[in-house]
Amino acid sequence: MSGSSVTKEPILTPPRNPLRSCTRAAILLATLACGGVRTAMAAELEVLHYWTGGEYAGALTLLHGRMAEQGHDWRDAGGGDAQADAITLLRKRIAAGNPPAAAQMMPVDAIGQWGRQGALGGIDRLARDEGWDKLLPAAVAATLKYRGSYVAVPVHVHRNNWLWMNAAVLARAGVRAPGTWQEFFAAAEAIRRIGVVPLAHGGQPWQNLHLLETVVLGSAGPAFYRRALVELDPAALASPDMERALQTFRRLKRYTDIRRPERDWTTASQEVIRGVAGMQLMGEWAGPVFADAQAAGRLDYACAAAPASAPSYIFALDSVVTFKVAAAKAPAQRDFASALMSPPVQRQLNLAKGALPVRLDADLAPFGRCAQASGAAYRLAARGGTLVPSMGVAVAPAVVEALQAIVTDYWRDDRMAPRTVVARMIAATGRRP
Repeated sequence: MSGSSVTKEPILTPPRNPLRSCTRAAILLATLACGGVRTAMAAELEVLHYWTGGEYAGALTLLHGRMAEQGHDWRDAGGGDAQADAITLLRKRIAAGNPPAAAQMMPVDAIGQWGRQGALGGIDRLARDEGWDKLLPAAVAATLKYRGSYVAVPVHVHRNNWLWMNAAVLARAGVRAPGTWQEFFAAAEAIRRIGVVPLAHGGQPWQNLHLLETVVLGSAGPAFYRRALVELDPAALASPDMERALQTFRRLKRYTDIRRPERDWTTASQEVIRGVAGMQLMGEWAGPVFADAQAAGRLDYACAAAPASAPSYIFALDSVVTFKVAAAKAPAQRDFASALMSPPVQRQLNLAKGALPVRLDADLAPFGRCAQASGAAYRLAARGGTLVPSMGVAVAPAVVEALQAIVTDYWRDDRMAPRTVVARMIAATGRRP
């Protein structure tokens, strides 16, 4: 494949023995057990969350322990096993005038809905005392504030625009990891010639919009991405840049398995692991899936930034939002927020989760090579102004859902013109051209 003049982020082949989740949990438990300091004012701490999967169990136990050492009584407020369940319960609690101290959700839900209702608590004094504006990129901090004040605590950050590759498949095809879309399509052709599906893609609506985000950023750059997919500027959506991105997006479909139109992203990842497919454009959350397969001796894989004209970074964010509570419960809420942002918890919680600490000063030495590369790119993008939020973080959920449906219609219907898609997208945003 021909070279490129673009400065690329490193392409990494992770080591074969990544740190296991159980070991990570043990490290965090020891850290918290030794480091807790009892506060002068103990209080009840009620947290609503949907961290119910097995990967969350250890982290929750550890945070419970940290709060107990500080003298606080943590009580789960429920929430079920999905974000929708948690938000439904939260609405009922707020309507009854009895919100929990904290709740897991996307920041936009807090700022857009609960902020206008006057239901949010304030942790801005804590954030000022601890210097959060210096510890967090401005683009991340903005998603955690309402009217300029912090109302949410960041827990994990993920990079969305990642490319995961089966190293053996690429070697058989005689190609290297692509850094531009031109190189990507050349690699895809070579992989197809050896009888392997070039790109594993699940085709679910959220995956389709995720893929379009990656294409828009990679083909048109972060400034355009912000205008089109964060600010939802009708002029940007109707521009030739968006039409070209939609054409690239459709071109990707030729290199997927169209016989299997909709499946979970983990199923698509397993296709890469088995060598049925060569590459997958998926967020950083896919890393543990590939690391587990490599640790079991079933895969040699590599990771790299998704194709782009310049280094840039789409981030997804997991956060905990704070609500107005009685004065007696405020110390527990403050201590909980402080614990979530503390270096030991940020580091060890994300080791257990397989995510990236949000703090810019996080020590990434204990993390795997892909996470270290992601952390370096995160800091580079923060300094260079090329760090942009995913639509799931920055755009109202109803608009995101509508755009997912529109983009999926376009993915499935080869007769639909890009201009038609653009017109429907603009209508869905409610903005006038």
